[in-house]
Amino acid sequence: MRNLNRKWGLDPSREFYWEPDISGGYRVYKVKSVVVEHQSPYQKIDIVELETWGKSLFLDGTLQSTEADEFIYHELLVHPIMRVHPSPRRVLICGVGEGKSVREVLRYPTVKKVIAVDIDKQVVILSQKYLGRTPIDDIRVKLVYQDVAEFIKDYKGEPFDVVIVDVTDDLDGPARSVHQLSFYKRLYEILSDKATVVVQGTSAFSMFKNPGFLYIYRLLKEVFPFVISYADYIPSFSDLWIFFVGLKGIKDLTPRQHIPPDLKYYDEYTNERIFTLAKPLREKLGV
Repeated sequence: MRNLNRKWGLDPSREFYWEPDISGGYRVYKVKSVVVEHQSPYQKIDIVELETWGKSLFLDGTLQSTEADEFIYHELLVHPIMRVHPSPRRVLICGVGEGKSVREVLRYPTVKKVIAVDIDKQVVILSQKYLGRTPIDDIRVKLVYQDVAEFIKDYKGEPFDVVIVDVTDDLDGPARSVHQLSFYKRLYEILSDKATVVVQGTSAFSMFKNPGFLYIYRLLKEVFPFVISYADYIPSFSDLWIFFVGLKGIKDLTPRQHIPPDLKYYDEYTNERIFTLAKPLREKLGV
């Protein structure tokens, strides 16, 4: 391999893609083809076809999803909280990305309105073109291209039953306005009397080197009366990924919705398993 002449991204040979690892090293992926490279006003967007993983999305050099296993991440993100709510009708998605969360949310027949907000329109457009279309043009979906912190600050519409916060986990990147106490305080104000919120909480496996997940957890604890954590292994991330659930007006995680048909990963057993955290992680979170 040739030496990398920048911190992340395609090797000059265009045969490898370098991603900084939280441990201080790199993960290096074998590239079959480069699908698209694009610099948006907010971040570098790379879609490359990788050996093993297929077409994959990188934002500023960080892997976001792969063709091979994106369904694992998105089913884990969406279904636990959708099932906890007794009748999820209005859903806010913070971070549209490839549109896969929209796909999962619309599996529930109770859903009448989805507002999906993303700061970077180019990510959504390129993902739909190269990573497979998702139902973001469904009549129930309204797309908004705006900083979601600004969106909720000015929001005066009907409250939301479910909120999915799936923004990038770089605390200093395009999503930095979301990783603030003020964001979650305002978010709480626009929730229904009974509401569920999920936040992707970054790497849990590398927890002793990654302050991000603990920072997010502490923010949520200051706002929500009930915050529960769950985690599972994401193969393409080579990592245990943590998610946080915030509950308003709901006091437990009892499933109140049936599992939608045709899911590839999530089922009743998975739902029970993911809420059982390993001892070091429980100790780190203080639960």
